[in-house]
Amino acid sequence: MKKKVLIIDDDLNVCRQIKYSLQSATTEVYYAHSVSDGLKRFMEHEYCLVIMDIVLSETDGQKLLKFMRRAKTIPILVLSSKPGQESKLSAYQAGALAYLEKPYELEECLAQAESLMDLYINLQFPKSRCYTLAFGMDLIIDPERRIAMLDGEELNLTRKEFDLLFCLASHAGQVLSREQLYGMVWNNENTYDVDEAVKSQIKTLRKKMTAYNREYIKNVWGIGYRFVDDSKNKLF
Repeated sequence: MKKKVLIIDDDLNVCRQIKYSLQSATTEVYYAHSVSDGLKRFMEHEYCLVIMDIVLSETDGQKLLKFMRRAKTIPILVLSSKPGQESKLSAYQAGALAYLEKPYELEECLAQAESLMDLYINLQFPKSRCYTLAFGMDLIIDPERRIAMLDGEELNLTRKEFDLLFCLASHAGQVLSREQLYGMVWNNENTYDVDEAVKSQIKTLRKKMTAYNREYIKNVWGIGYRFVDDSKNKLF
């Protein structure tokens, strides 16, 4: 199956440059010049990456970005002609996984795109993983029996807490956004507030693990969470 990429940018030259550089026998690239056309394509088709200009003439790019991140767990690479750290942080907080300020090097843009596509494809398979995860002798997670052992003691986890722990541990070292975690753990369930649903489960999961002086789940400010092998380090 070919990888599909959507570019949303009102600059035709940008769209064409990225399209013809990224397109290959395994990758199809489509582009839209307007927010309405881009949103329509985004909702009607499945993509493994969206590349978009955050400073779009028709509407607030931040609002569009937030909507897209909540609608689907697809990585988004933001291109911006708006300079400054504040713009970059705002894009990450709205749901971007990568950010490039215009003018940028085409090679860097293509490398970012390939990396994000690989991440998205790899994240499609965790649900089928059924092998036991072990972090030293401290933490063992057995998905077949749905048991998590910490310091030789079984953690009393709810179904969601176990699924969340296994999902994070399966991608140890990777940063996963709340939207990505929600998509992988909650499946097709409908929740009014995605951020709050994930934050609440993370909070209770952490509380149960810190009772053993462990802090495997780290915050990555403005983006999400990273699972770190903390078997050698104690909180106290």
